[in-house]
Amino acid sequence: MLNKTLKFSVLAASALLSFQALAAGGFKVPVHYNIELVDGVEDPGSYSRFSRTVTLAPGKHQIVLTFKDNFKSGSDSHIVQSIDPLVIDIADLKDDQVVTFDYKKPANEDQAKRFAHAQKITLTDVNGKVLGKSEADYYILTSDNGFSMMRDYKKELQSLNRLYAPTLVANADRGLEMTDYGSKTIRAGSEAQAAAQGTVQGLTLEPMGGDSSAMTTSRTGQGKVNAATYNNLVDLYNKADDATKLKFVKYVMAH
Repeated sequence: MLNKTLKFSVLAASALLSFQALAAGGFKVPVHYNIELVDGVEDPGSYSRFSRTVTLAPGKHQIVLTFKDNFKSGSDSHIVQSIDPLVIDIADLKDDQVVTFDYKKPANEDQAKRFAHAQKITLTDVNGKVLGKSEADYYILTSDNGFSMMRDYKKELQSLNRLYAPTLVANADRGLEMTDYGSKTIRAGSEAQAAAQGTVQGLTLEPMGGDSSAMTTSRTGQGKVNAATYNNLVDLYNKADDATKLKFVKYVMAH
């Protein structure tokens, strides 16, 4: 009797968890696909491998997935993996809405290879309703470097200005305000100015050559700079990372 009661309790708890997972909004990962990024985050804590669903709050989201699984080839099986990931942009997830996609699932290795090359899908909700492009859309993220186990999808999307990662953006919680004239306004922080000015990646300075011990500057007229001191500064600058170089350049330009 106790054993039956225990089994019933476990089943009831599992059913409740499944119901709660379905009731919450999110994205359900189809079979043969694996999550790479959710809103710029790797291995999100809200992803349940049991239900293959990542729980998401209402609003905008971005999901990056790769096609990878074992497929039969005669009596053997081999891993088939897509060269490029899918990027799914959800414009405005609704309360209790769970987005997913349909595709013609491969039955063997040959079909899996053909699908991995094309990756044609149809975005839907879990009830089978097809979503319009204004609700959700997708694209395949290709690379000039071709297949690589070390691809950084986050950096690739950042380089294309297509990464949606609100938790990685400074002042992400800064909201809109209204001006006296009824217009919406939002104030950017100092980080935005640094980003807009770009980086100094790859920029190096040349040390002073010859046996000269001084150089004239144009800022103060006839001021002189000691060559050894200058070369030490150049050496420190050239060894610094790009972020430090940018801060140094901004400091020099401001003084």
